[in-house]
Amino acid sequence: MTTQLINTFLLLAILLVISLNLSYFCTKENNHYSVIGDARFSIANITRRISSITQTTPSPLIPPFIPFRSTFVTSPKYSLAACRIQKNLSTILLNLFCYLNTPRKFSKKASSLTIEFKNHLSTQTCNTTHATHIATNTTFATKLAIIRDPVERFLSGFVDKCIHEARNKDERCYGCDRDMVCVLQEQYKRFQLIVDAKLTSFSYEDRHFAPMSWFCDFDTETIKNYRFLYFGETEQQQGQTINELMDVLNQHGVENQTITHIFDELSANRTKHSTSGSAIRKKVGEEMRRNKVAMRLLYLLYENDYRVFNLKSPFAHS
Repeated sequence: MTTQLINTFLLLAILLVISLNLSYFCTKENNHYSVIGDARFSIANITRRISSITQTTPSPLIPPFIPFRSTFVTSPKYSLAACRIQKNLSTILLNLFCYLNTPRKFSKKASSLTIEFKNHLSTQTCNTTHATHIATNTTFATKLAIIRDPVERFLSGFVDKCIHEARNKDERCYGCDRDMVCVLQEQYKRFQLIVDAKLTSFSYEDRHFAPMSWFCDFDTETIKNYRFLYFGETEQQQGQTINELMDVLNQHGVENQTITHIFDELSANRTKHSTSGSAIRKKVGEEMRRNKVAMRLLYLLYENDYRVFNLKSPFAHS
């Protein structure tokens, strides 16, 4: 058999596989996988963006879909699960699911859904898990993940961890003493080591600054099993996220009284880790955008997150 004939058979086989995959995804119900009214997170757009990333040549960009620390919260009663991505309402998701599972115990131990209640209730009570099977578990009709602008997520984490927390913890953020470029350079080196499987012990900073596409056991297939909610930076965008979350709870049979309580709590309060709208956040953000070195490093770290989640990138092909 000639080489040309073998290549022809291989090409036909590849085309057949692509055809079958497209046929499979076209039969899926889109509303199981996309945020309400937001086409950016539709199965078609997610698939298209993943294809464009996986077909590119090697680059200095930190790649997506690296196995990382994933934490889930679940509510078997309502057939609902969520992945907790640090700096993406992770505290609220933990409290919310704990409240759904044990409302009386939660109300006795924690005064608010937006206040961290670490160690007050067991992880078993709240149904949190590090298990890796949630992303493909068919027990849960909906698996949620909250997504936000990658650079704004980093900025929020930097202000919270490297400025506020570093006041009392000199070792926080690698001892960089509020120097954003120093933190970004260290994270880029560490993430390269993680990509190459040369670093398997993750730091506190790694967990808060890792690309979103590293969480939730995301890969080119499991990402299609999620329903995404977008958390924006304005009050209007955040209000829309809360409304969409309430719609999800309603669709899963959560009682109206419970939904009303959750809505009122989330609308009135923010977690202590929130930096949105603060003066220091605005000042640091302005300095960051003027710093070409910082923006270049942010591009290397997070450009693939913009591509995976079909978000508008602030980088002009850095």
